[in-house]
Amino acid sequence: MQIRHVFHASVQPKPTCVVNVAALIGRLLLLISWITTVCSGALRASEFPPERPPNVGQLMSSTRYVRGLDEAELIKLVPEQSGLNFVGCPNCNSGRQEQQLTWSTDRPDEVVCQFCKHRYPSEKYPMSGSVQVTTPTGKAASYPYWQNDKGYRFFFQAKRDDEAREYIAAQARDLALLYVATKDTQHARRSAIILDRFAQVFPDWCYHYDYPFQQKQIYDGAVEPAKFRNGFRTARWNWWAYMDIPLPLVQAYDWIRDSDALSDLSRERGVDCAARIERDLIRNACSQVLANPETLTNMSPTAWRSLVYTGRVLHEPSYVHEVSRRIADFVRTQFFYDGTWCEGTPDYASQSVGGLQQVMGLLKGYSDPTTYVDPVDGQRFDSLNLETTYPGLQTARDVLQKWRLPNGRPVPVHDAWPTGRRGTYSETQAYLLPALGHACLGGGVGDQQTQFHLTWSGGYGHSHADNLSLLLYSQNREVLSDLGYTHTAYRAWTLASAAHNMVVIDGRNQSMGGKGVQTDGRLLEIDLQDARVQYVVADGARGYPKLADQYTRHLIVIDAGQGRRYAIDRFDVTGGGLHDYFLHGDADGKSTLQADLPLENIDSLLPDGFQWTPTRNEGESGSIEKTWYAYGFLRNLKTAALTPKVASSNNGVSLTFQTQLDNVGDDSKTLNAPAVRVVLLPEPDSQLVIGENPSVRQAGEDDSKLDNHQRPFLMVRRRPTDGRSRFLSVIEPYTGAAVITDVQQLSVGAGSGNATALRIKVGDRTDWIVMAAQQPVELPIGPNADDMATFHGTLGFMSVREGKVEYAYALGDANWKWPTGQLQSDGHNTAPLREVEANTLIVSQGANTAPRPGSVVRVVTADNWCYPFTVKDVTKVGDTFRLNLVEAPALKYDAAASILKLITFPVRQHDGEVNVQWSHSRSVRL
Repeated sequence: MQIRHVFHASVQPKPTCVVNVAALIGRLLLLISWITTVCSGALRASEFPPERPPNVGQLMSSTRYVRGLDEAELIKLVPEQSGLNFVGCPNCNSGRQEQQLTWSTDRPDEVVCQFCKHRYPSEKYPMSGSVQVTTPTGKAASYPYWQNDKGYRFFFQAKRDDEAREYIAAQARDLALLYVATKDTQHARRSAIILDRFAQVFPDWCYHYDYPFQQKQIYDGAVEPAKFRNGFRTARWNWWAYMDIPLPLVQAYDWIRDSDALSDLSRERGVDCAARIERDLIRNACSQVLANPETLTNMSPTAWRSLVYTGRVLHEPSYVHEVSRRIADFVRTQFFYDGTWCEGTPDYASQSVGGLQQVMGLLKGYSDPTTYVDPVDGQRFDSLNLETTYPGLQTARDVLQKWRLPNGRPVPVHDAWPTGRRGTYSETQAYLLPALGHACLGGGVGDQQTQFHLTWSGGYGHSHADNLSLLLYSQNREVLSDLGYTHTAYRAWTLASAAHNMVVIDGRNQSMGGKGVQTDGRLLEIDLQDARVQYVVADGARGYPKLADQYTRHLIVIDAGQGRRYAIDRFDVTGGGLHDYFLHGDADGKSTLQADLPLENIDSLLPDGFQWTPTRNEGESGSIEKTWYAYGFLRNLKTAALTPKVASSNNGVSLTFQTQLDNVGDDSKTLNAPAVRVVLLPEPDSQLVIGENPSVRQAGEDDSKLDNHQRPFLMVRRRPTDGRSRFLSVIEPYTGAAVITDVQQLSVGAGSGNATALRIKVGDRTDWIVMAAQQPVELPIGPNADDMATFHGTLGFMSVREGKVEYAYALGDANWKWPTGQLQSDGHNTAPLREVEANTLIVSQGANTAPRPGSVVRVVTADNWCYPFTVKDVTKVGDTFRLNLVEAPALKYDAAASILKLITFPVRQHDGEVNVQWSHSRSVRL
């Protein structure tokens, strides 16, 4: 620091004998202010030096334009008023989410569409209207716009201002980095000029509401925090107030403080520029962000990161303490007890957990000023390390590692981007996310990994209408796909129940939660521990409130040998008058659906008189709430009756989804392309419909390409006279040739109730599967009349080769008997809950068999809610079992008052009796 130089420059007398006392006093006061700034540390070394040496060549290139401007031209680049981000191109329908327009320094007064190349403003779209308001400090401001025939406004100049804001703020940061790397004060000076100009204009930037496909609002004057929109939607710097702290400028300020740039600028302008930047720009923005009601969303860590960074740069400990308090609430209330993020989507889980990790990284090692004690929480921080305070975050990170497909894509549950990748892995292990409601069944290594995903999670934001939706991944692809997230015009379709692999009732979309409606499914049974058989049963009736009396899906995944797996899918529905079972093919590439029965063309599945038009933008996604609307996306339709004759013959109807690889003319590629064969075992009076619907993913987030890319689907429709339907199918993914050669559904007799029995030939072996047999079911497992096996119970599987039983499996209260052996499982167990201690359940022992480590127990309430947990270990104490659980503490139980409380997200209370249930399986290899 050159204090002597500054002092001399500040008090050097003018070349006249008349002393300007007022000017001298002013300069002395400025000097005193500057010295105070130095002593207070504003010109101290950077709080956050760059993590890696700056790339000087790259920075010189990126800043070439602004370094070539004179200072007056540089100042003009800083917009005088706030801009708007979501301003679309009315001249074309390409792109998505009003993000078509771009800006560059080549023509700094215009914006241009990156697709149709139309430039704005233009004669075709003149900005003849304007919004006239006063700024927060009371000055006049004008926001010109062009308005279409529907009254929607396009603010082209405001879009230019927003793009310029982002550009010049990034330039200030890059110039500061150049100074760090080169110590050339000219770079620091230009950064300081930009910073100070933003500090001059920012107090007059108007508050605004800026959201895609919504009429933009420019607020008049200052806006009191009580009048801010919910969800941080009233903004000034950015389009969303979570991002309203200008972090690039805070970084630039931090990096140039050890130069003389700010002091020189202060001397020249007769004002303390550093103080102005801190007061009118940075603290002004922070105060606004802090004034928003904190609702603890996936965006909260974004705001906190800026607050912590700014708090440390400005040495403002109150910002740090406020964030630490919010983090505590965030971790305590916004995660399910298995570590999944409350919105139930891996992308927003990654954003939330990753953002929180960034904030904690900025806080690590932080210490308050020596004498500081926070007036709100009464604490002071010394060498802070929140990672040790919240060890449960490691569980959340572990969930994200697990919750992805072998190709690294996050499992597309709810709003999950298909473009995301988190690293591949080479071996599939089945797993359950018990609190969320999601199971992965399957296995395999390398290219032979197969995963069947079933979800029954509730809707708590960024949700889809997908309770009991199925996804199949095999041969490195989603061969039965879930579209995931999009911001295109067809977002409505991706949300719809009909776009998922599930059953739709009466053409209606499931509820997606919210407004007091809880759509969580219930786990009824699960077994992932057997070597050859995996099983899950879940109920999703809450997805169709007041409509579905039963809505249950059984999924059994069988190891077929040689890296192959297949599944039995049984979907039972009661309620409504029309049931449609959907399966959708590969959304990532071109694929076809082949059927082995005659089909007739039909025009539409929409009711007569239904006037359907496709959604024009993401803002119209609410259209799916209208019954039947989603069916308008189903195209190129063909149908065939699945008659009672077909159903009673015990032979299924086979359809094959076939992916076409890039080189479709290469026979070897076609032969080895991933495929999935679906063998339907329909009930009488079923109708088959096949066709296509938008794959969305292949359009690359471009609205103009959405109709160019389709994926195949099949639908089985029933109009049951008694309101009940059962959809039964066998699903086999394969390449080359299918391993299953025959599928038959067997008659189980009048006394077997809800039972299902199947015989499936797999190469040279025969598999027998029996489900829900309340009475013994007889099966002819050999060529002789005496070669009979009987089974009754929850689930039985038997594999026979050359007339000999080689494998048998029984789950729940079940047993097998065959001529040369038998197998008895340990049964289904129910025990009253006595106490809860942290993550230990204490249950009555009675005559029950203790749960096994690794198995799943279900805490079931009197009002039919279910909370599954994984058993870590079990201890017998007196007449109780103490079940130590893998998952975090989640429950509190007042046995005397019969009140059970879920203390993690979403927090509930249940009155009445509480029981703990579990089942065991046994298997034998012969």
